[in-house]
Amino acid sequence: MTSQIDHHVDKYNDPRVSISLRGILLGLFVFVFAIGGAALSIWARRTRLEKTTEFWGPEIILAFQLAEEIELIPDPQGETSETEPVRLTGMPGLGHLRHAFLDERSYDWESAEDQSIDSKADDVEVMCLRFTDPTAHRFPDTQILVDMQQGWVGVDDGNRRVRLNERFRDAMPNFLKQIADFEPMRVENREARRAAQE
Repeated sequence: MTSQIDHHVDKYNDPRVSISLRGILLGLFVFVFAIGGAALSIWARRTRLEKTTEFWGPEIILAFQLAEEIELIPDPQGETSETEPVRLTGMPGLGHLRHAFLDERSYDWESAEDQSIDSKADDVEVMCLRFTDPTAHRFPDTQILVDMQQGWVGVDDGNRRVRLNERFRDAMPNFLKQIADFEPMRVENREARRAAQE
């Protein structure tokens, strides 16, 4: 029986390699810096809910977080033919929409006022987001109005409103308009394909 000879045994016990106190301290510094950086990143990216909870109330915050079904009603007054709700549940970008409503940095809090969004006024174009929880019933059905021109948001039939900040004032209405325009076309295309297959 022949024994195997390790030709690299000198590399395991290289006398030139030494662990010094300086090396240990440098390793500890990198480790602590990494933990501090990760904690700072988590803190900076967390959703801030203090002002939004105060404005919307805990039940609506729960609706934003946990709604099983979310629908977009393009014309909440039903004056046009586009009254069919658009189901948003499972749609790409829905997480960003939820986050925008939840994070207090999405709003211009200086604009908050005790006034409702008048969806019946001639010069106001609104869309409505309906948040429901039909299985667990963890909160009552909630309808949020979004003023498409000026960026006001508030509860339907509520008496408070606040404007979205400059970033979301245009972005959210554009997102909702794209969904309202795209989803019916997608349904029509799906029905046309189904009819062609039959």
